[in-house]
Amino acid sequence: MHILISAQSYPSPKNQLSAFVAVLAEEMVRQGMNVIVLAPQSLTTCWKHRIPLCPQKYKVKINTSEGLREMTILRPFSFTLGQGRFYKLSIRIDRFIINRTAKKIKIKPDIIYSHFWKAADNILDFAVKNGISSFVATGEDEITIDQYLNAHRINTLKEYIKGVICVSTKNLEESIAHHLTERSKTIVLPNAVNPKEFYHIGKKVAREKLGYPQDDFIVAFCGRFNTRKGCRRVSDAISLLNDPHIKSIFIGITSGGIYEEPECDGILFKGSLNHSEIVTYLNAADVFVLPTQAEGCSNAIIEAMACGLPIISSNLPFNYDILNESNAILVDPMNIQQIADAIIEIKSNSEVQLKKSKASLEKAKQLSIENRVSNILKFIKTQLLESN
Repeated sequence: MHILISAQSYPSPKNQLSAFVAVLAEEMVRQGMNVIVLAPQSLTTCWKHRIPLCPQKYKVKINTSEGLREMTILRPFSFTLGQGRFYKLSIRIDRFIINRTAKKIKIKPDIIYSHFWKAADNILDFAVKNGISSFVATGEDEITIDQYLNAHRINTLKEYIKGVICVSTKNLEESIAHHLTERSKTIVLPNAVNPKEFYHIGKKVAREKLGYPQDDFIVAFCGRFNTRKGCRRVSDAISLLNDPHIKSIFIGITSGGIYEEPECDGILFKGSLNHSEIVTYLNAADVFVLPTQAEGCSNAIIEAMACGLPIISSNLPFNYDILNESNAILVDPMNIQQIADAIIEIKSNSEVQLKKSKASLEKAKQLSIENRVSNILKFIKTQLLESN
């Protein structure tokens, strides 16, 4: 089966945003699919954040059980004109560039798989014109597509999209509420982790590798350094505890949202890492804290669980499919005292820490990328059969 993945972005060595798209695409190749990824790269965004441009077309070699296979990545240049009055112009530019690039693909795809509703809208005209069955994965922290599309365009999306893969029940309910789909076309499959990239090493080994102290309690955060993700709320909670034996790791980037930098004593690391490096830093920690205000389903949380970390995160619906009292402490993400109390609960009770650590590892086993892609492909085949 030939699958064209339409995405809003794709990771590069200098820009790890949307790493989960690459993880999914590569697993599709390992499961026998022929995959082309089409993801524009904004010239204005790259210039603003000093991100090196990628080639507009290149191939990635992937190890599979049948040997090396190639996946084609298409990164046409586009422009981003901000979220203000020119945003609709940005949408039209993206549509034009995506559809022009798709027309040049030599082999017509059997399926179009779009990452998020905007990517589905970008490729919609090409899909409809060529009669290609389309699916969308919805994982947005907040679905806003109905704010800039007219009713006719939304109805076309709803009628033409054959299936919607939702990363959480929250995303499913939101997609239905925005009149983008109906329940019979949906499935909930939380985000997943590649167990070859994120796995339990052991705290002692990881700390020796990084040169971190063995006796201190280490809090880990991974996400964008912005208000929504809550890195400053984590550092404020640590400052509130005023314990010299509590150290911290802040892994993140500065793009997206209102920027804020974590500030507290005892920061062992602060900054961005290549995706492959994160596993060692997570394994060096005692707990993972992400008091995020909005998510689809957090990849960072699942990666932390795969490393055996207890989780402190938000008591909000986007977490309910992957977190519960067995592996997490759920708090009001805006309440710094609650975050601090949860950190102390984990630090002061080794039995609680161990139980939640084991539960995280067990839950992560269920959330492997191999299982998720297998279930996605089964869902696609089922929906195609039912629609014929």
